[in-house]
Amino acid sequence: MYLLGVTRAGRTIEYEKYYTYRFGPKGGKRGKRRGPMTEVQRRANNRQAERKLRRLVNANFGPGDLHIVLSYARRKGEPYRTREEMRKDADGFLRNLRKAFKKAGMVLKYIHVMEVGEKGARHHHLIINHIDSRTIQKCWGELGRVLISPLDGSGQYRKLAEYLLKYANRTVGTDAELMGKRWSSSRNLVKPETERTVVSDRSFFRSEAKVPAALAGRYYVDLETVEKGVNADGYGYFRYTLVAYGAGDGPGQGNRPVCRQRGAGKRRPVRRAGRSKYAKEREQVAEGQGGPGGA
Repeated sequence: MYLLGVTRAGRTIEYEKYYTYRFGPKGGKRGKRRGPMTEVQRRANNRQAERKLRRLVNANFGPGDLHIVLSYARRKGEPYRTREEMRKDADGFLRNLRKAFKKAGMVLKYIHVMEVGEKGARHHHLIINHIDSRTIQKCWGELGRVLISPLDGSGQYRKLAEYLLKYANRTVGTDAELMGKRWSSSRNLVKPETERTVVSDRSFFRSEAKVPAALAGRYYVDLETVEKGVNADGYGYFRYTLVAYGAGDGPGQGNRPVCRQRGAGKRRPVRRAGRSKYAKEREQVAEGQGGPGGA
């Protein structure tokens, strides 16, 4: 027997089939940890953190909401901000932003991650619900510049979550970490729950990512999320994610994200519509003419 986990977060539905020691032979139990954390365990923890953050972003934010980067104005020779100073700056910014949202009759939602760039520059990454750019810059004040990027219409923000945790995953548990945890967030966020079902028929553990008949025409498989392997405890798993089509999208329509298997051509798969450099390729695929490297 195995477990089937289904997690709904915004426009995504994540499926996970996996075996676990909790449903193994009678008397089986997980062994005690011995010695320091291994690299395999560390990678598993990082993937779990990315999974949790991805679901949090997908469930609470969407098209028009903002990914903002707060940078610091720093004169040559001036020391970098310490972690304590960065935390104080973030607290002040969020306090100002809450007031601005309240004045506008809205409630702030946010996810916050602190980062040190490759050359040492300090940054704050935040995902927030929409408000005008001038208000954001005013709340940050004279500390530095603000870079603002609206979230796209895909409803799947997996790559953004991975990007935000890139620094934290490298430094968690070391002297270089900036926060006691990988990210902080407002308390008003929806936290997706996973529905788990015990499946006794082993024949249903198929490594096949497909859209259930009840959802056909409304969802597609995000091919980059299809994953099969063995976890740190030695048990097999299989995962994939469905994403709902946006307004005006659908099977066979030009706005559908192009999803091609790796290896079909020399170029990596193109996942999202709206990038002009790939417009011709999308049109060819929609018309059945193939793309670069196609038949």
